[in-house]
Amino acid sequence: MNSESVDLIATDPPFNKRRDFHATPDSLAAGAKFQDRWSWEMDVHQDWVDQITDDYPRLMEAIESARYAHSDGMGAFMCLMAVRLLEMHRVLKLTGSIYLHCDPTASHYLKAVMDAIFGWKQFRNEVI
Repeated sequence: MNSESVDLIATDPPFNKRRDFHATPDSLAAGAKFQDRWSWEMDVHQDWVDQITDDYPRLMEAIESARYAHSDGMGAFMCLMAVRLLEMHRVLKLTGSIYLHCDPTASHYLKAVMDAIFGWKQFRNEVI
């Protein structure tokens, strides 16, 4: 996608609930499953860490804060989200908006990550 080409992004990522989810047998997604748990050792790629550390040191501080304050798993989830949010930032127009759906499991850590990427002055509101 071209940079600065999107007016609106709405995203509903995993919530880092540290649980396994399975589709019900009678659903169209029968048999599908998803593990909503993250590991620094298994899920974080070193090239992500290197790029974020070199190009976005404040973002890495937000990720490390989640890692140390909560767990390696939360840090891994924030790193995964950071890589995706950086790409969303790239394609979002300067006048665009992003809506990120989350729950209290990681919302405060995601806010710090988004502040590091988009700038804290860009935050408009939280919908509860």
